[in-house]
Amino acid sequence: MNKKITVKDLRDLKGKKKLVSILVKNVDEAKAAHKVGFEMLATGSPGVYLNPDNHPEFEEIIEIRKTAPDAFMHWGAADTLYSGLIEATRVAFKALEYGIDMFYCHNNFELIRGLYKEGIPGLGHVGLVPSRRTWTGGFKAVGKNSNEAMMIYDQCLKIQDAGGIAIEMECVPYKVAEAITKKVEPTVVSMGSGPGCDAEFLFGCDILGLTEGHIPRHAKVYRDFQKEYKKLQRERENAFQEFYNDVQNGAFPEKKNIVEIAEDELDKFLNNLEKR
Repeated sequence: MNKKITVKDLRDLKGKKKLVSILVKNVDEAKAAHKVGFEMLATGSPGVYLNPDNHPEFEEIIEIRKTAPDAFMHWGAADTLYSGLIEATRVAFKALEYGIDMFYCHNNFELIRGLYKEGIPGLGHVGLVPSRRTWTGGFKAVGKNSNEAMMIYDQCLKIQDAGGIAIEMECVPYKVAEAITKKVEPTVVSMGSGPGCDAEFLFGCDILGLTEGHIPRHAKVYRDFQKEYKKLQRERENAFQEFYNDVQNGAFPEKKNIVEIAEDELDKFLNNLEKR
C-alpha cells in the first residue's frame, strides 16, 4: 500500500482484495503496522472514568495517525466522551480534522445515520459488541441459531441503510458471516467471524502476547512480549545492582568517567583554598 486509502477505495476493493486491519495502542505499534502496509488501522480511547484496555490518550492517537498516514483509520471514542448525536458529531469532526477517517458507532444506527448526513464515515458493530454484551448474554458468540443469524443480517441492513461505511462483525459463525458479507454493501470486518469477510481484524496487543488474563478465542498470539518484558526487567534490575555494587566497592567511577585538571592548576587551587 503506497497511497492513502479512502471510502471509495474500500467500496472498490470489496470482493476483490482481502484487507487486513489491526488495532494499535502506541506509536511503536503504528510504526510496525505502517511498515507492513496494513490497509486499515484502529484505535480506541479511554473513558472519562476508567481505561481497562489501556487505550492511548487522544494526543498519542494523533501521533499514531501521523506515523501510519496511509491506512484507513477508525477511532473508537468511549461512550463517556460524548452524549447524544450533537456531541458525537463534534467529537467526530475533531477526529476528521486530525486525519482520522472513520468514527466507531457501536450498533447505534441513528448515530451512523446522523454522522452520514454530516459526511462523516461511520463504522457499525454487530454480533458480540463488548460494550453492549449484556443484551446478548455476555462474552459469547452471536448468530448460532437461525433467528440470531437473521437478526445480525437485519442489523447489517440497518447499518447499510443508515449510511455506514463498514461493519465490524465479531464472533459470528463463519458461514453466516460469509453469507451476509456477500449480501451487504459495506466493508465487513471480521473479528473472530472467519475468512469469508472483506477484512480480517486483530488487536496488536493480542498478536504480541501483551494481553493479560483471558486471550480471546479468535485471537492468535505471534510473539510473547510479556516474557521479553520480564526478561528486560530482570536485566534492568541486574544492571542497577551492578552499578550500586561498583559504587560501594570503588569500581565506579573509573578514570574514563572523570575529568582531570593539570597538576599546576590543581596546586594553585589548593593553595587558594587553604587561604579561604
